[in-house]
Amino acid sequence: MPEKKRYVFLDVLRILAILEMIHGHTLDALLSPALRSSGFFVWWTTVRGYTAPLFLFAAGFAFALATLPRQHVYQSFTKQLRRRLKRITFIILIGYLMYLPYFSLWKTIQTIDSPGWQSFLSVDILRCIGVSLLLLQVWYFLRFPDTITVVVFSCATLLLPVLTPIFGQSTLITSLPDIIRYYFVGSRFPLFFYSSYLFLGFLSGYAFIRSRGFWIWGVTGAGFIFIIVAYLLRQAGIVWSLSVFLSKGGILLLLTALCERAESVWRRLPAAVRILGQESFIIYVVHVFVLYGSFLNPGLRHIFGTELVYREVYGVFIWLLAAVGIMGYVWNRSKHEYPKIGQLVRYLAYMTFVVMFLSNLY
Repeated sequence: MPEKKRYVFLDVLRILAILEMIHGHTLDALLSPALRSSGFFVWWTTVRGYTAPLFLFAAGFAFALATLPRQHVYQSFTKQLRRRLKRITFIILIGYLMYLPYFSLWKTIQTIDSPGWQSFLSVDILRCIGVSLLLLQVWYFLRFPDTITVVVFSCATLLLPVLTPIFGQSTLITSLPDIIRYYFVGSRFPLFFYSSYLFLGFLSGYAFIRSRGFWIWGVTGAGFIFIIVAYLLRQAGIVWSLSVFLSKGGILLLLTALCERAESVWRRLPAAVRILGQESFIIYVVHVFVLYGSFLNPGLRHIFGTELVYREVYGVFIWLLAAVGIMGYVWNRSKHEYPKIGQLVRYLAYMTFVVMFLSNLY
């Protein structure tokens, strides 16, 4: 089987997302409330709204790049499919574990229906990405024709934002058990609305593979059309949720087209920089633990509070970016140069967590 080609522009998209993610979370976690009414903070709040959509878009694009050139591999129970399902399951599982209220199964069960339990069930971006990818994989496993795939996911991409406010008021949805309901309403990243960014990335990646010569014109044109339609909807005061999606989706399409045109430039970047994009998952998890804390550690927010001024916040940002960057680089090189040791470290970490989580009575 031919070696998969890695497109660096996709890593660049992830790098942009992870940089703004760390930047945004550092400001959110530590900046003094007195400075949150400044013009810069208000402007940054708007920019921050593109971070999660960019992560989702890149995940969908990467799924298309990894799947379409060898589609048959993921349409039967092959080793590659099992590996992918393990990876998707791991993403969803980490999304839950990051918000465990206690490092104890028994204590967690005893506090069901507490605020900490509700935070645990609320869907974060990792669970949104994982479940959306799982839906795509199930679809491909069922071997639908390409034309139907494009039509169905194009419709889903545009309809999910339209249906978002309707489902938010549906008694059928709100009466579901919390563990299911939060995937539709009541979370920061419900599938309705946010999955559309991942599906848009998938469709863009699909066009990139299937119609490479036309792709740049199609994506650029679609980006401008999205932005124009979003403006018209906003001016008319209708379908607000769709206008939000189209405006951000249009910017993402144009940004992707711009990054792809500069692929030759990105390939000259130092390997250490590109690794930031390749290890965006572990960097995301670790920086959230460092800033906000977890069941294992108090975060910087608990240590410093929201009392820092801009100079201090940006000092923390630079330090944190350097720390997770070095960590990502070391982890990446270790996996490639010492794969057996990397597997052993992961296995020991998993087993240690499971044993302690089950045995700890708190």
